[in-house]
Amino acid sequence: MAMHGVDRAAAEFRDLLVPQAERNGQIVLVPEFDPDQFPGVHAYNFGGVRLPPPDNTVLPRDHWNFGVIDRLFHHVRHAIGSSRDTFGLFGNSAGAQYVLRYLALNEAASVDLAVAANCGCYMLPNLTTEYPNGMGGIGLNADHLRRYLGRSLVILLGEADADPDAFDLPRWDEAMAQGPHRLARGLWHFEHCTELAKSIGVGLGWRLEIAPGAGHVDQQIYDQGANILNS
Repeated sequence: MAMHGVDRAAAEFRDLLVPQAERNGQIVLVPEFDPDQFPGVHAYNFGGVRLPPPDNTVLPRDHWNFGVIDRLFHHVRHAIGSSRDTFGLFGNSAGAQYVLRYLALNEAASVDLAVAANCGCYMLPNLTTEYPNGMGGIGLNADHLRRYLGRSLVILLGEADADPDAFDLPRWDEAMAQGPHRLARGLWHFEHCTELAKSIGVGLGWRLEIAPGAGHVDQQIYDQGANILNS
């Protein structure tokens, strides 16, 4: 299951993922969160958990958009007669923001491994920082935090995704506090979560991979993500 970027170009994203997936014997599913039904970052990247500012109302859990993923998996599984109980989850850029929040806010029992690539800004595993910048204010507790840090997750970063002037780089205050560009932010976040897991006695289930020479939108990232999920 692969989550497209902020451009919402699901078909094009699928086509970029297919060559390596075919070599690996994988099926690629890319749900399209079109901008008419899911307008803006709050409705897509952030899971439709709360309305955008200045309202900020937390919506009922059954209004969050994460359930689309589980329903799609079970629908396709039944349609093709597959006996698989789990799937791999991949997202790049805005899709990576979605992947991380899916893992943090849901049981995600059907996900065996996830890859979050080239995220522009990371949700802090912090129950006092309000969602979507942190995990606070939406009914989560320490058990959710511990479960999130224990997930089977790969943070995948392009070595060349280091442009501080990238036109689509998130620049709100919380994002800028994490570093000047995506590579720096990913390295900072992984180190931060490693130390946090140690401090609360959780075995961190995450690992970090760097794609040598890869940029933000890069075939190498897509191929490496498919290979990770095939391992």
